[in-house]
Amino acid sequence: MTLPELFGAAVRRDGANPFLTYYDDVTGERIELSAVTTANWVAKTANLLADEYDLEAGETVAIGLPQHWLGVVWALSTWSVGAAVTTGVGTLAITGPDFAIRGSRETVASALLPLGGRFREPLPAGIHDYGAEVYNHPDLFVPFDPPSGGSTAYDEKTHDELIAAAEPISDRVLTTTSLVAPAGIETLVGVIAGGGSIVLCRNLDPAKLDRRISDEKVDRVLEEF
Repeated sequence: MTLPELFGAAVRRDGANPFLTYYDDVTGERIELSAVTTANWVAKTANLLADEYDLEAGETVAIGLPQHWLGVVWALSTWSVGAAVTTGVGTLAITGPDFAIRGSRETVASALLPLGGRFREPLPAGIHDYGAEVYNHPDLFVPFDPPSGGSTAYDEKTHDELIAAAEPISDRVLTTTSLVAPAGIETLVGVIAGGGSIVLCRNLDPAKLDRRISDEKVDRVLEEF
C-alpha cells in the first residue's frame, strides 16, 4: 500500500465529508476541503509537477510553507508523482511569499491567498507562481511511474514505513502543527489511514479555541494550550 492509494481509498469512502478545515486567525481565512476537493487540488498539482517541472520518481520536493492546507496538497501530489518529500534541499521546492527556500532545479512560490490565488506583484527571477499555473491543469492525474510501498516517501522513510508508524485516527482532530513537518506527518498519515479529519489552525487565537472546538465538532485537540 502507498500513500496515494491510501488517500484514494479515503476519497472513495468519505469523498463528500470534510477532510481538512483550515483557519488563519490573523487574516480571518477559513477554508474547508472535502476529500474529493482535496483530491482535485492534488491532481492539478501533480500534473503541474510532472508536466511543467518534469518531476520524476526518485526526486525530492522540499515544502517550505507554514501551517497551511497547501502543504498537505503538495505532499500528496509529490507522492502521487512517485517523488519524496524532504526536509533538506529538494530537487524542487515550494515556498511561501517569504521565498525562504529554493530548490536545486526549480522553485515554486505560493502567495498563500484564499483559494491558492496568484501573486499580485512580479516574482523574483527563477521563481514560478503556483497560483498562476496550477489552474491550467486537469482534475485527473495518471502517474507515469507510480510509487511502490518500498519507495522513499519522507526523508529516508518509505511509504510502508510511514503507514506502519502512524496510528490510524478516526477522530476529528485540531492541531496547530504543520502536517508536513516531522512533528505532524504522522498525524496526516494517521488521518488518511483512519478516516478522520483535521482542523488546522494557523496563528490560533487562544480566546477562540473553545468556540472552534464546538463549532467544528472537534473530538480531540493534539496540543496543549
